[in-house]
Amino acid sequence: MKNIDLEQKIRESLLQLLGRVPVVHDLEYILDESESGADFTIDVVTDHQTFRLVVGVRNNGQPRYARETVALLKMQSSGPPDNIYPVFAAPFISKAAAEICLEAGAGCIDLVGNCRLAFNGIYIEQQGRPNRFVSKRSLRSLYETRSSRVLRALLFDPALRWKLTDLSEAAGVSIGQVYNVKKALIDREWALVDKDGLSLTQPAQILRDWGNHYTLDKNTLFGFHTTESPADVENSLARAFSKLGLRYALTSFSASVRLASNGQYSHVYAYGDGDVQRAADLAKLEASNSTPNVTLMLPHDEGVFFGMKQMEGAIVVSPIQAYLDLVGLEAEGAEAAENLFSQVIEKEWPPA
Repeated sequence: MKNIDLEQKIRESLLQLLGRVPVVHDLEYILDESESGADFTIDVVTDHQTFRLVVGVRNNGQPRYARETVALLKMQSSGPPDNIYPVFAAPFISKAAAEICLEAGAGCIDLVGNCRLAFNGIYIEQQGRPNRFVSKRSLRSLYETRSSRVLRALLFDPALRWKLTDLSEAAGVSIGQVYNVKKALIDREWALVDKDGLSLTQPAQILRDWGNHYTLDKNTLFGFHTTESPADVENSLARAFSKLGLRYALTSFSASVRLASNGQYSHVYAYGDGDVQRAADLAKLEASNSTPNVTLMLPHDEGVFFGMKQMEGAIVVSPIQAYLDLVGLEAEGAEAAENLFSQVIEKEWPPA
């Protein structure tokens, strides 16, 4: 269904931009009611010739829509090819979608001010303006609780082909939730679907983008201080959680040192499922809000335990979860996160 208001705003933005170019003598707007894929055209008259911009307006600016729209505009536009310039337009165009347009020899423009137009000696570019059309929750929706369970299953082995029912069962979420994640990934061209099922095409990009939206603060954090070594504390915690019959897993530096031999560290991090305060008491940890060197986390979702395993006498989270928790520490965990990614995660994934 056409969005007339969106189309009008895009048209006005284009006419204003082009109207400021000194070599442009005249602009003629033409509503396109054909089946060409264009919503309207603008004839740009310069000293040398007339160029026709064929503009496709879509409600979604993700890569899949950019690729499909530009291909349709180029295939169905009439007139001399050298005088036709396809333009993809949307409320907000992602960086990846803008690159697709550039590679295809097309322009792009959105309503927050991002654009790239390059034809007949005219070059206009504005990039980096943030998306103001979606809420922060919408931006992070792919990484929210239930969606993130689907991602963990997919990232465990990106080459696996999943049927939606199998993925739903593995992630412990509904078919509808899996479908929503599938659509979001395909729109971004991070996944594909063939006769064998759904698989990831850009796992590294997904994980890094997830890291950009990840925060530890969703969990309930408990800070403690101890004079014992990290290894001794971790052994004490393992005994305490085992005695209480509670699930636990080391994470962040405490996991990466076992997964990737990340060297020295002084702060212990672990998830505990249940009464973490009682486990801390059994491990003889003292509460500290000012200078903690042990952080126990009551997880906001049990998905953090997906893929956990036993290593060197302790239970640790998956490499994916350890990476996210290191990234969540920002500068403090950045180096260890990159080392874990390059030494473990990339090597476990099949070649692209």
